[in-house]
This record gives sequence, structure tokens and C-alpha cells, in this order.
Amino acid sequence: MRERFATWLIAAVAVAATAHSVSPVLTAQTATAGGQASAPRRAASAQPDLRGVWRAWNLAKYDLEDHGARPGVPAGRGFVVDPADGRIPYQPAALEKRRQNYENTKNPDPWKNADPFVKCYLPGIPRMTYLGWPFQIIQTPDYVTFVYEWAHKKRVIPLHAPPPPSEADTAWMGMARGHYEGNSLVINLTNFNSYTWFDMAGNYHSDALQVVERYTPINADTLQYEATMTDPKIFTRPWTVRMTIQRQKDIGLLDYECTAMLDEIGIHHTWPRDFDVN
Repeated sequence: MRERFATWLIAAVAVAATAHSVSPVLTAQTATAGGQASAPRRAASAQPDLRGVWRAWNLAKYDLEDHGARPGVPAGRGFVVDPADGRIPYQPAALEKRRQNYENTKNPDPWKNADPFVKCYLPGIPRMTYLGWPFQIIQTPDYVTFVYEWAHKKRVIPLHAPPPPSEADTAWMGMARGHYEGNSLVINLTNFNSYTWFDMAGNYHSDALQVVERYTPINADTLQYEATMTDPKIFTRPWTVRMTIQRQKDIGLLDYECTAMLDEIGIHHTWPRDFDVN
């Protein structure tokens, strides 16, 4: 599986690298004469133009639900829009597991802290989107590529879906297939492993997780991001988060290598036994 993924990744990134030379011509301006953002940009093919560097400026990384201030965590409003009460619809036993997860995030030793992200494991989807680090979107006719500043991670999303992966193949970031619906890029993800969390509050999932992401331009400098999570092992029903993502201007992606920082403080980085590079 790793060899198949590596071959696909190399080919897709090579295509993405030429994005500026093959991207469709834009048919709308990006700003008005007064400097205000105009309508969303669209390509000649009528697909939304999502190219650029984006960043989520919010507190979702701390807790996706409404929460009060606690040590190291500012108070904030939640991002769960469905169900309407703003609460993630956990099954009772799973809710207790979330409480235990949070209690086990208080250890300063990364290898005794329950949050997988503290160990520099890949954060998963949707968490990667709202970590706070910027990411770049590159579009070509066949792929959409996400390049993240955090740990130089890349996601290559095929728009013409290949055969579905084997159920035995799992990945930290899920297996993705993309398509356009009107003004939105829609990404369907399956085959997650069970290691990642949704935030620092212990919200989690199982290996049955499925995610549907939607990236929709609101104007030239703002995207609406939605992610709907389905996991019959953990939740009583699907649930959805929604937030805005802003264009980052005047600067591209910089360098952030999480594993290198762990090495600097004397922590040797290891992966779970069934770690997959995706």
C-alpha cells in the first residue's frame, strides 16, 4: 500500500507543481476599486478558484464545543452547527471516554500525554484545517493539492476517483476523493485509523470515521469550511462543524518541523506499529 501511495503522490505533486501554468483563466476580479473583497473568483470551467494560502484564525483547535476558560485554554464559542445545541452527539460510553481523554492531556511529558498531536503524530482531518498554521491550495484539472506549513504535510485529492481503497488500508489523514458541487469543493474521506482527535479537549473518533469536507468561497479572501463527521461506533448521528478561513496575504508558507523540535528537547520520535505515511 505504501508503494502504491508513494507512486501516486509523486505523480500528483509533479502535476501540481505546474499549477500556475495550467490553471484555468479567471473570469472575475478579486477586489473592487475601493479595496474591498469582491465576489468569489471562478475559473473558466465554472469551478470555484480556491488557489492561494489560507489560515483559520479561531479557537477551534482548543475545543469544537462552547467552552469556558481553563489553564492554557481561552474561553470560546463552539463550531458545531448540527445538531443545533452545539454539542457533539456522543454515545454515553464514548462521552465518558472523551472525559478520560481530556483528563489525560494534563501531563507535560508528551509520551504520557493522551493527545496524539502532542507527540507530533499527524493531526487528521478536519483538525489539520484549524490547527492555526497556514496551508496552500493548488488546483489542476485532475487534482487539488493541499500543502500545509505544519510538518510540510501534503494532501493530494484526485478529482476523477480511482477505485476505492481496500478496507484494510487505513491512514492518519484518511483516503480522499474530491469533486465539485456548484461553488464548492467537496472531499469525501474514509479509511481513517483511530489515533487522531478533533481538538485539544479530547474529542475523538474510531476507525469507522467518515468525513465530508466542503470548501466554499464567500468572497475573494474568505472560504467557508464545513466538515460533517459520521462514526456509528462513537456518535449517535452525523454532526457538522462550520467556520471561515481567511486568505493569508503578503507571505507564503514558512517552515515548521514538529519532529525536529521534539528532537531538540531530547524526545525521540516513534510511530505506532501500524503507522502509514498518508
